[in-house]
Amino acid sequence: MSTNEVYLDWKSWNPDTFGYCTAKESRRFSLELQSLNLKPPVRILEIGFGHGHFMAWAKSQAYEIHGIEQNPRLVELALQKGYSATITDDQADYGSEQYDLIVAWDVLEHLSHTEIGICLAHVRKALVRGGHFLAKCPNGDSPLGLSHHNGDVTHQTSIGYHKWTYFARQAQLDIVTIRGTKKVILYPNPIITLLKTVNWVLRKVAQWVYGKLFLPHYKNDYFSADTVVIFTKN
Repeated sequence: MSTNEVYLDWKSWNPDTFGYCTAKESRRFSLELQSLNLKPPVRILEIGFGHGHFMAWAKSQAYEIHGIEQNPRLVELALQKGYSATITDDQADYGSEQYDLIVAWDVLEHLSHTEIGICLAHVRKALVRGGHFLAKCPNGDSPLGLSHHNGDVTHQTSIGYHKWTYFARQAQLDIVTIRGTKKVILYPNPIITLLKTVNWVLRKVAQWVYGKLFLPHYKNDYFSADTVVIFTKN
C-alpha cells in the first residue's frame, strides 16, 4: 500500500461515506461560522478537504464550495460524488481575490513553519477584501491539545497563540478571534444536554480562574483541545 492508502485506511475513511455530514457535524460547522453571517451565494475554498464533511455541509447550505487536496484518491472520490475539487501541493496558488471564505480544518499542523507562511500568503491573495480565513488546529498552548497533535504521524507543527499572531503579521492578515472550538450542547437526549451544559460551564469557570491567576493577558482558550482562529483581509 502507498503512504496515501495507508493513511486513508488508518483514518477509517470509507469511500462509500465520503461527503457525508452527520447531524452533530452540521451543528458544529454552523456554530463555528455563525459569527460570520454568511449568506448565499458565498464562494468558499476548503484547503485539505479530507473526507468531505465540510464540503457536504457547505453544499447543503447552498454555498459555492471548491476543495483542494494533496491526496489524489480523495480528489477522485470528491469528483465522483459531484463536488468541485482539484489536486494541489504546498506551493500551489489558490487564485486571486475570488473567495469570500477560506477554511482549513485540521490542516496547518501538517505543514512546516515555512509552508504555513506560504499557505497564508496564498490565502491572502485568494480572498476578496473583507473576506475571512478560518483555521482549526490542535491547541499548542494547552496540554489538552497534545493527544490531538501527537496522535497523527503526519503532524509537524504545534501552533499556539503567539505563533498565530506572527503568522498573521507575516501574511498581512488581521486576527478577528482566537478561541477554543464551539461545543454542541443541545441533544435530543436531555440527560446528555445537561451533562454537556455542566461541562461547558465548568470549563468556562476554570478558564476564568486560571486566566486571572496565571495568564491575565492570554487570549486563547486554555481548556480547549483545539483552537479556532479567524483572520480577515482588510
